[in-house]
Amino acid sequence: MKLTTILAIIPIVCTIPAAHAVEGALGRPISGATVNPYAAVVPPAPGWTLGLSELYYTGDISGSATVPIGANLTLGLDLDVSFTPVTITYIWDTHNPCWNFASVLELPITWIQAEADVSVGPLTGRRKEDEFGLFDIAFAPIVASYHMSQTEHLSFGLVVWAPTGKYDEDDLANLGLNKWTFIPSVAYTKIFPEPNIEISAILGVHFSTENPDTDYQDGILTDFEFTVIKRFKNGFGFGVVGSWINQITEDDGGAADALDGFEGEAFGVGPILTYATKIGEHPLQFNARWIHEFENEKRIEGDLFGFSASYSF
Repeated sequence: MKLTTILAIIPIVCTIPAAHAVEGALGRPISGATVNPYAAVVPPAPGWTLGLSELYYTGDISGSATVPIGANLTLGLDLDVSFTPVTITYIWDTHNPCWNFASVLELPITWIQAEADVSVGPLTGRRKEDEFGLFDIAFAPIVASYHMSQTEHLSFGLVVWAPTGKYDEDDLANLGLNKWTFIPSVAYTKIFPEPNIEISAILGVHFSTENPDTDYQDGILTDFEFTVIKRFKNGFGFGVVGSWINQITEDDGGAADALDGFEGEAFGVGPILTYATKIGEHPLQFNARWIHEFENEKRIEGDLFGFSASYSF
């Protein structure tokens, strides 16, 4: 398969305000949402790519688990999120057969609903809140893709989440996390032309700044995701997505000190369906996925349903 025939979505999209063992049990990654087909490939043709996704996540954490959300300590948490990121990618004109570069901006429109038992002094009451609007904005200043061959690729990137969304430490549902997050990542793609099978994987390491309103410092976590896809001549492909999110250092400050660091991990797996075509000479690509989480520790556990499309021009 020639490199020029590959249709790629730059892997910044599909990160949603989902649950892991950080403040509020809300964070940047969710199981199986980050990896995309041809994860390590920035195609050589310069120009713009517009991406649109719809991701719905629903999950909960046991009512016996204490979860810090801003100024609140809750018993358990039920969460529903609809996340619609609009992604704008520019592929730079490099005239280099081995390297290609891209820059990415993501504008995530979000609806979030949270429900939990909230403790106020000796009293506990049920609260349910929802919010709709623009979540924290994400951007990748540079994604560098190295083409080791026509069938083997490696990429390096940095995603930055800015604390631009609405935040109130007294709320259960917020449109931002009130902290910066920096995610350096490395991705690998291997294509087997004869059976038309692709294997891609991405590893990101999440570093967040302290929430200045709550003095809560999230721990460092890793997010490893992979996909194996078999494609057919009619443009369709079918495969599997796997994920392992693991927090490698404890949270610190704020409510974390009373919760023994609130450190956790999560696993997810599910099917992915892809379709690639062209409108004239312009690539058009779709993918849909369902990811089921399991064996989560100190994280909300649930299901992700996602659909993404990208068009290059």
